[in-house]
Amino acid sequence: MNNNKSLVFFLMVAIISIIGLTMAYFSSTTTFENEFKTLKYGTTYIEKFTSPNNWLPGDETEKTLQVKNSGDVDEAVRVKVEEQWKSKNNTILPLKQGDNVVADIHFINDDDWTKVEADGEVYYYYNYKLAPGETTSKLLDKVTFNPNTNLEDTCITTMQGDVTTRVCNSNGAGYDGATYTLIFTVETVQYNKYTSVWKTGDTITLLDEKPDPLTVQEFAESQTNVPNAEYNEKTKGKMFQFTHTVNGNSINESRYIGDNPNNYVYFNCDEPQDEVEYNYAASCEVWRILGVFDVERTIEDSENAGQNITITETRMKLVRGTDLATTRMWDNRNSEQYSSGNYGKNDWNGSLMQTFLTEDYYNGTGEATSNGLKASARERIEDAIFYLGGFPYSTYDIIYNAEKIYEMERGTEVYNNTRPTSWEGKVALMYPSDMYMTYAKTDGVGCYNRPMSSSVCGSTNLVKSWIYNTNKLEGNSSNQWTWFLSSYSNQSHYVFYANLDNLGGVNASKLGGVLPVVYLKSSIRIKEGTGELENPYVLE
Repeated sequence: MNNNKSLVFFLMVAIISIIGLTMAYFSSTTTFENEFKTLKYGTTYIEKFTSPNNWLPGDETEKTLQVKNSGDVDEAVRVKVEEQWKSKNNTILPLKQGDNVVADIHFINDDDWTKVEADGEVYYYYNYKLAPGETTSKLLDKVTFNPNTNLEDTCITTMQGDVTTRVCNSNGAGYDGATYTLIFTVETVQYNKYTSVWKTGDTITLLDEKPDPLTVQEFAESQTNVPNAEYNEKTKGKMFQFTHTVNGNSINESRYIGDNPNNYVYFNCDEPQDEVEYNYAASCEVWRILGVFDVERTIEDSENAGQNITITETRMKLVRGTDLATTRMWDNRNSEQYSSGNYGKNDWNGSLMQTFLTEDYYNGTGEATSNGLKASARERIEDAIFYLGGFPYSTYDIIYNAEKIYEMERGTEVYNNTRPTSWEGKVALMYPSDMYMTYAKTDGVGCYNRPMSSSVCGSTNLVKSWIYNTNKLEGNSSNQWTWFLSSYSNQSHYVFYANLDNLGGVNASKLGGVLPVVYLKSSIRIKEGTGELENPYVLE
């Protein structure tokens, strides 16, 4: 009896324990706020344009367009281009007359932009990812009203006696009094979405990075024609290779040849050079690239203090695009212009020309204050060894061809065998061979291997030289010639020159034009441009 009561009590305790476990527990509640912040997305377009009110055939109007990523997200860029001509009668006019456009939009930087036409629309895609803070190159630089446009006037001719009168009036249906509208629509999209948003498929593939500017060596390799190429419209944008043998050594060089190759380059520019707003055309001189050469200079031997060694570097050679504003004597040791018995010396060392170019012109002081070299140019050039070898007057017009002239310029034949055969400095003049080789392979009569005779390879072929055509070698006076560096080896005062008729020599104390020559540093890079006059190369 007592045992049963004990059991009931035990069960009741057990049940109460179980119920207590199911009703009591620990709990905790925490709220997390997860913020997703988007990056700033922004685009700025940079334009230069002033609307002309009196646009006439032949007029060029500056128009530039660049796009800047002003946000924090990588962007892809494209620009839609639309244009329309509307007559003053409010009718739509065609964009072309025959095969010629009426308004010529000068697009530039073809390596940076790709044109795509589809479904009647024209887009230009920037070929590279535009990272935050970066700016595209210019899409265009100007628009030209075609000078050959027919304005479609209505003309009536009347005659009264011997008098003929022709009156022309606009009929309102042509391009006179018309309005030309050019519309650019800048579109950007998140870079990693451009293929899906713009549905480019295989048509456009953008690159993550823009290629680095070309070194001089890379430029030479990319801009040199294949061996034995012919000079024509397709090859004029590249250099031609020459191989010379001097003292048993083979020398390879790349030169621009022909009447007007694409070798224009901006040089001697004002500072500072802001990448976006900087106007190269207004702030720089336009020079010409002679070519790319292996150039010697001396440096101090790091292993032997006080000793110098000669090194060879691949460098670009430039010549000023126009001669300096005033004519100058090559030399006159008596400080007066040419007169009987007063001829100067054809010794480059210490000559008036050498002193002027390396002092006043190089530093932009004295007589060269307004047109000397600026800091931007001085930073880009370096000493080079220039050769002073000459050749005798009596045989110059008879036996010497381009190769022989090149060899003798680098030879040891100088007047009286006492003058230096080389000189090292930063600014000098062209060699006769620099000009002769510009047309000797393109003249059609084999002047490269023929004597430099004025009757065969002189005046009739000079017009095929871009150096000649740069400024017709005018010395801004009745003496229309430009000086060269080389001199006659059998005369004490004769220096070589080129004029409107031929190549020859003249007394050093005469007045002639000056085309300075420099060699760029081997570290200089070429970052943009096509070399055309409308789009010169830009140096970094």
